[in-house]
Amino acid sequence: MATQSLLDEIQQLLDSELCESALQLAELECKPRLHDPHVPIPERLALLRTYSRCHSSLNQHSASLHAITEFVSGPTRAQLSSEDLEQIVRDISDARWALGEHDLCLAQLRQIPRRHRTVRDVARMARCAELVHSSDARDLYKELLVRQPNATEAYAFVHSRGAGAPFDGSTRHDVASITMARTMMRRLEYKAAASELQRLARRHRSNAHVVALHATCLFMLDDVRQSRILYERARALDPMLMHEMGAYSALLMQENDAHAVYALGSQLLRTDQMRPEGWTAMARFLAMTGQTQEALALVWKAQALAPSCAAAYCAEGGIQLLCECPEEAAKMYAKAHALEPTAQTYRGLITSHVQNGEHKFAYSYAKQLVELMPQNARALAAVGSVLAHSAESHAKAVRLLESALAQDPRCTDAIVALASLHVTNNRLSDAVSLLERHLVENETDDMYMRYADVLTLANELPKAAANYAVALEMNPSNERAKTGYERVDRLMHPSAESDDGEPGEGEPEVEPSDMSDDDML
Repeated sequence: MATQSLLDEIQQLLDSELCESALQLAELECKPRLHDPHVPIPERLALLRTYSRCHSSLNQHSASLHAITEFVSGPTRAQLSSEDLEQIVRDISDARWALGEHDLCLAQLRQIPRRHRTVRDVARMARCAELVHSSDARDLYKELLVRQPNATEAYAFVHSRGAGAPFDGSTRHDVASITMARTMMRRLEYKAAASELQRLARRHRSNAHVVALHATCLFMLDDVRQSRILYERARALDPMLMHEMGAYSALLMQENDAHAVYALGSQLLRTDQMRPEGWTAMARFLAMTGQTQEALALVWKAQALAPSCAAAYCAEGGIQLLCECPEEAAKMYAKAHALEPTAQTYRGLITSHVQNGEHKFAYSYAKQLVELMPQNARALAAVGSVLAHSAESHAKAVRLLESALAQDPRCTDAIVALASLHVTNNRLSDAVSLLERHLVENETDDMYMRYADVLTLANELPKAAANYAVALEMNPSNERAKTGYERVDRLMHPSAESDDGEPGEGEPEVEPSDMSDDDML
């Protein structure tokens, strides 16, 4: 088999995630040629990199390292150019990095002459130096800033150690702005962060990363419409953009737009299958279409690719909730929260603990959230929703939920929680009027379905059927609306013939107690 055809076939196997098959073929065809003096050096180097990549795809980094060092330690070394040797040094450093041997990785990269180091080389060296507490970490980060002024991690490291960054005032101001905005986002100060990023975007209108960060801030502030516009603008500026796409897929899932989630995931996977964002988006799509086990498999792949990716753990938390596994969901949201606390992780933790019956933990997180975001309607609604599970706290819960609605009449969380509370207290007319009042500003299939649920409890069956129909027209895959419509239809036509020809018995009227708080929430 010709070398190029062999390499293409192995790459096709790797792209198809048939990694073991790729390695078997590489063992049979690539390995014998590595030390064949009749094979030209460029071809042998290409074979080596492919063989090494096959091992790495199966996390066999030690085997990959052994293959490279064995190749370069033999008589072939004398035939390699300085450029070839530098690339081999980079390949060895990649294996050392994957094995967690940061000191050896740093030592390996030091062999590359300074004038030949790429931005990636310097960034990897700086990170290794920081991890092993080397004294020259600051100098390496400063060198990185000279080469790449937008390296915010480098600026944060240098700035935290009181050293001046070696770039002009304008660039330094921009990097400082991004660093400041990220810090604000970690403290859940999304309004301040959004303002900072908006000012920065005026100077850099074509910077997709800044626009995407701004979009994430607005998403956390529940401005979904503007956030989605900004995410799409960022993707138009840079179709290869990966940063913040985990948050974007969460937004699209919240909007119940399965088609958009699938389109986003497909594009992200075409861009880079070694990053977690695409797998996370596709996992969310599968979860939305009821394929929860397949969704979990994809999100676990995302976590394996990037163990420090908070969005991947957040996604699993949401999927575990769909699987009715709140205990597992709480664990995943806790992992995501430890990596990067966001309004989304707080809400996930609150929902998980509520569904698990751990209301004290849920209240603790809800209280923290409202302290961090006191002017946020959803934060107030979160506290009210938790308090609604205790009969002694119903009055306080109503006040908090009404305050949330006064701040934001479109706050779905507050509307649903307050309606649920009215249903629990057998105040069905109050629940109906509340949903009617806010339905105009919240025309979603979920809201029409909930309105129809309450109308069913109030025995307003024709009106309930009409609203279930509207919900299904907006989203034909809404299973709960389908079930509700069928139930109402049976209640309205109790004398319908059963399948065996006998008159079917009418279902009893639905009592308020038949709909639990969890159904409304």
